[in-house]
Amino acid sequence: MDKKSRDPHDVIRNDIFQTLVGLSIFILIVIFSTIYAANPELYYGVALIFLAVYMWLLTPISFIFTTFLLIASSVLLGLVPPDEAFEGFSSGTLFFLMGAFILAIAFEVQDLHKRVALTFLKFFGSSPRRFIMGVTLVGALLSMLIPEHGIAAIFIPILLGIYHYSKRMDIANSNFAKSTLLALSYGTSVGSIATFLGGARNILAVEIYTRYTGGDPISFAEWFVASIPVSLVMMFLVYFVLAKIFDLEEVDMENIRKNIKQDLERMGDLTMGEGMAAGFLLSGFIAWATIGQIIGMGVVAVILAVAIGMTKLVSWDDVESRMPWGTLFLYVGAVTLSIVLPETGVLEVLATSLMESVGDNPYLILGLFAALAVFLSGVMGNAAVTAILLPVALPAMEPLGLPVIVPVFTIALASAFAFITPIGTPSAMLVYGTGNLDAKDFLKPGLILSILGVLVFLTIGLGWWRLLEYW
Repeated sequence: MDKKSRDPHDVIRNDIFQTLVGLSIFILIVIFSTIYAANPELYYGVALIFLAVYMWLLTPISFIFTTFLLIASSVLLGLVPPDEAFEGFSSGTLFFLMGAFILAIAFEVQDLHKRVALTFLKFFGSSPRRFIMGVTLVGALLSMLIPEHGIAAIFIPILLGIYHYSKRMDIANSNFAKSTLLALSYGTSVGSIATFLGGARNILAVEIYTRYTGGDPISFAEWFVASIPVSLVMMFLVYFVLAKIFDLEEVDMENIRKNIKQDLERMGDLTMGEGMAAGFLLSGFIAWATIGQIIGMGVVAVILAVAIGMTKLVSWDDVESRMPWGTLFLYVGAVTLSIVLPETGVLEVLATSLMESVGDNPYLILGLFAALAVFLSGVMGNAAVTAILLPVALPAMEPLGLPVIVPVFTIALASAFAFITPIGTPSAMLVYGTGNLDAKDFLKPGLILSILGVLVFLTIGLGWWRLLEYW
């Protein structure tokens, strides 16, 4: 039973109880380390990691308040000076995320992604399996341009309407509905890894990497080139696994194609607003891939946002109501941890312990981090998983002689593969919320895709990154 289906008072009491439990454990760790530990700062780092994981996992309070809690705790424990505690809010990457989200909001407000989705699906309506392929591809390709939850939010009503165009099956219990909804969720996940626009975890990983190395950040174009082979292979695997697992019923595809065509005709010709939104997207891509490294990704994003606002494509009310504020604050909280934890020494201890446990085989260690990212993302947000695992992985690579850029791609990309549960990604929660899927429907295809995903990283991923001379 989720929070929405329970009595609101029970939810509030449970959240308060969980918050008090988490804070009590955090305070006890701090007190005992202060009294008994020779190096209390090390255990302060452990306490902060516990607090972040606990709050991000159970979410008894919102990401906004968790970020405030992490910042305040870091200052009170003397781990960071007050004037440095809010560096996450001054990061250019934060403003890149805000600009990217405003661009996505322009797409939503102008219904451009709906037109693109319907146009694309029209060409995949000849058979149920081709339709699964179409949903996977359009979800993946659009999520390279717009955050995955935005794609799922607009796509779900389209799919629910399409299902009712077929009169030959019980929609509520049909494998066709289940497979296409899972194709949407999984497709948006594997597509979102290809660009910085797909999700906060990608640009967060670059921020953590840049702060750790003190060097130049990974560029928009470099990220795309490094991740697109993995994304394309996973698109095919999503389609293949779903098409094999689900025994599809007879579906009235002819009627579905006819109604998709009618939906497109009702939308009429491309509007000026849609054309402008497409123009801003193209301009943003070109600018991020070219001058983004010169003037900064964040500067390009805010210029783009100002232009969108000046043309009235979106209003402030649109931004206020549609902006994923929680994601932005989660990013700031993660940056705070990346600033504070290296000062405590806890990351080096964790990295050393890991190597002592599994040896110094780089493939084994990278496989372990990829597997942890995949499976932890099934129970907590993928940006949170990146924030927890990447700071540990970076110092673990240097003793092996491997460039620290390799775990950046491994963890950030793998954390998107939250296939096993309906709570791993916002798109998974949205398709689960339709009522056409049970939690068990995620398990079999999700487990298979999770295992395949780790293998893809250890073969195609590492092979491609070797060709790019990243290691």
